[in-house]
Amino acid sequence: MFDFSQFPQIPFDEISKRINAGCLVVTPNRRLALALNEKFNQEQINQQKTAWYSADILPFSSLIERIHLESLYAKAASILPSLLSVYQEQMLWESIILSSKDGKVLLRVSQTARSVSEAWYLAHAWRLIHRLGNFAPNEDVKVFLDWAKTYQDITAFNRQTDQARICDLITEQYEFLGIDKPSLMVCYGFDVITPQQITFLKKMSDCGCEVVIANPATQYQQSLANIQRFEYVNSQEEIHQAAIWARSRIETASYGVRVGIVVPALPNYRNKLIRVFNEVMDPDIRFALPGAKHSIAPFNVSLGLALTTYPLIDAAFVSLALLDQKIEFNRISHWLCSPFLAGSEAEMGQRALLNAQMRRYTEPEISLERLLVLVLQADGQKKCPILLQCLSVLRIFRQTKLPESASHTVFSRIMSEALQILGFPGERSLDSNEYQTLKKWQTLVANFAVLDQVNAKTSYHEAIGRLRQMADNTLFQPETPNVPVQIIGVLEAIGMEFDHLWIMGLSDEQWPLRTHPNPFLPLELQRKAKLPLGSTLESFAYCQRLTQKWFSSSRDIVLSHPQYSDNRDGHELKLSPLIQSIPLSRSAFPDMERHHDRIIQSCKMEYIVDCESPPLDKEIVKQGIKGGTSVIKDYAACPFRAWAKHRLSITSLDVPHTGLNAVERGSLVHQVLAQLWQQLKTKEALDGIGDHNLDRMLKDIINSAISKMQQYGSTVLSGRFAQIEQRRLFRLALGWLAEEKKRSYFKVIAVEQNRTIQIGDLILNARLDRVDELEGGQRIVIDYKTSKKSIQSMIGERLDEPQLPLYLVMTEIGQQAAGAAFAVIKRGEMGFAAILREPDLLPGIKDFSQLDKFTRFETWEDLIEAWRQHLTNLATGFCNGDAKVNPKNFPATCKYCDMQLFCRIRERIYDGMTEPSKESD
Repeated sequence: MFDFSQFPQIPFDEISKRINAGCLVVTPNRRLALALNEKFNQEQINQQKTAWYSADILPFSSLIERIHLESLYAKAASILPSLLSVYQEQMLWESIILSSKDGKVLLRVSQTARSVSEAWYLAHAWRLIHRLGNFAPNEDVKVFLDWAKTYQDITAFNRQTDQARICDLITEQYEFLGIDKPSLMVCYGFDVITPQQITFLKKMSDCGCEVVIANPATQYQQSLANIQRFEYVNSQEEIHQAAIWARSRIETASYGVRVGIVVPALPNYRNKLIRVFNEVMDPDIRFALPGAKHSIAPFNVSLGLALTTYPLIDAAFVSLALLDQKIEFNRISHWLCSPFLAGSEAEMGQRALLNAQMRRYTEPEISLERLLVLVLQADGQKKCPILLQCLSVLRIFRQTKLPESASHTVFSRIMSEALQILGFPGERSLDSNEYQTLKKWQTLVANFAVLDQVNAKTSYHEAIGRLRQMADNTLFQPETPNVPVQIIGVLEAIGMEFDHLWIMGLSDEQWPLRTHPNPFLPLELQRKAKLPLGSTLESFAYCQRLTQKWFSSSRDIVLSHPQYSDNRDGHELKLSPLIQSIPLSRSAFPDMERHHDRIIQSCKMEYIVDCESPPLDKEIVKQGIKGGTSVIKDYAACPFRAWAKHRLSITSLDVPHTGLNAVERGSLVHQVLAQLWQQLKTKEALDGIGDHNLDRMLKDIINSAISKMQQYGSTVLSGRFAQIEQRRLFRLALGWLAEEKKRSYFKVIAVEQNRTIQIGDLILNARLDRVDELEGGQRIVIDYKTSKKSIQSMIGERLDEPQLPLYLVMTEIGQQAAGAAFAVIKRGEMGFAAILREPDLLPGIKDFSQLDKFTRFETWEDLIEAWRQHLTNLATGFCNGDAKVNPKNFPATCKYCDMQLFCRIRERIYDGMTEPSKESD
């Protein structure tokens, strides 16, 4: 590491005077430059000045870029080559790696390119490039040297340079550049300076610029005894206490207080920090309605998010991807409800309904053409004309104006036109954050256009992929007004001063920072060059210096660390060795009253047990309740479920699926067997038909069933998949008919017959799958099932499967029946599961009196009467408005229930509001 001993140093207080004299101030990072500029402006205000010259304060990297940009407009512009952007560098490295023999076997080329680019930068910044030959290279270093040679040749041929070499080029040509050169430059806040930067400063000094060094003030230097250290159970408690502490410092301080929260592992805790600080600093935000204006939070997190995580950017990428590829319907679902499209306000409700309707027929991934078909099928021309118009124009645009390959500039213009067709960024006015995000998107597209300097031609698919990669690698955070609390990482804290400072997460796993040597540079070389994170020794020394500077950056310092990790194992953490000399303090921060508690205290709470809805209206009862026998089934499982589904008509959104789901496959089986028995009618006909004729009959029936399903818009039942489904149904039907042939004489007297069932005051519309009449005149009600069923599900006060008992008790056919049976049509499990009045009415089935849990009934009539009573009780409860959250067997009953978010069963149980029942018959 190099130091500043060769340059004169000035006291911190002199900086303001030097700035007023027109000097240039250079900092190691942008945040420190902004903080210093803000401090300078505040000093001018405190001196009651009404006008002053703007301070020239900027990061070192921005200074180099500014010199290069000014030089391009000077007379000697031809001296310097063009400067590649970060995106252009990344693209060039990737193309070089992909074209090499070693790069062809790599799975993650973009990540490799970033590591290679970092190695290239470090090699120049620390003057390692000419020392690489002094160390025996491993395979990675050899590959890097080959790639670097190709990279250097390409950039030299095209007269291009990059961020790693531009500083050296400017240093070499500095005296010949026809630009205004500063006479005084102050370097402020540098803890680490590279040999490349030292050489540049020497050059400026040789050219007549006075270079001086200023470090942060040390007026806060204090003994370790005045620094507090706290230990908390985990990071959640640690962050919560830090938020309470920060809030207390704001509330008790005067205007302009500066509170810093330094987090070494900031990327890992960003979301948790924001959530906890919002709860403590601005608890009302949790209860704000969507779209409502939010107050500005009094804290700011320095780390931004990837640009692709912002809804506006995601809407743009979905819009552009529609031109070229299939997209997951879940993304299309969000996109349809996006406020960043034309008609989003006018058609908001209709698009939500359209989205729900399309889910019934869509596949997991759809194209633009398929989306248009789905919109039209859902009557989109009437419901969402603006959306339909935009999609239609977009399809025409793709057919007429989207080339197979073009330059990045052409594709950037095409992307803008496509977004304009869709009305991007929407009808309503953008808020501040959205507007800044839009501006960042426009900047990104502009940077994308200049990739032509690296690669002149590309396809649209590759262009979208490249643009998305650029957005993924771009961290962005909208600017906010100045706020008192700054949550920052380690590097952003360098040179910063605060009135109050809390450094958290200081366990031995987080502090000192772990070494991060670059794999493409010799490890021994990185150690000898003393790169800050190149070795354990240098990392420890670097973090030790930062720790000592923290102790002089504020008059109120708190250190904290968690006792246990956040990993699943929750292992115990040790204290960082860098703060072991600080004694552990007892926490003296008062716990903040929760927002929920304040609401409770501000009013008198009334607790109302409201589990009864109004009884069913008589007119509704006469018309019949939709849902058929599932009304009774749902009510038996949980009264609330039945009330929500059949009284409020609440249904969950369908999940797009590949191929056919269980319901669709079951429907096909029902259709095939229904048509088959409508033609055969009797066991005698089944026995008499030849195998050839039976095969032909089945194939015709199966083709008819599949064609019928295709008419409902299912695109999966075509081509190869339709053939596979035909074979499956054929084998399944033959397997079931083999079971039917084991039976004695029977005649099918009813198939898919609609019936009206009245049970108590409840009228239901039901459909009987099949009714057979046996040789002795007995009748059996049969219900097809494509999964295994147990007859135990038909017994008890709350029946799991009430359908067959309903048919037996409440229909004319059922009252004459001698039994009810599940026909289980599943490969490997074919057969009947039945309750019969007499034995052997079906092959191998005993009579009811010999079955478990049925022995309590002395006669068939007793069983029928028990069913009648239980079913009537269930129907009466539903009609009377019973809506208790009372699952029959928690948690099994709730496992696949889609009403859990509505009934909040787990919250009720944890709060003691609901007793989970476990019925035993």
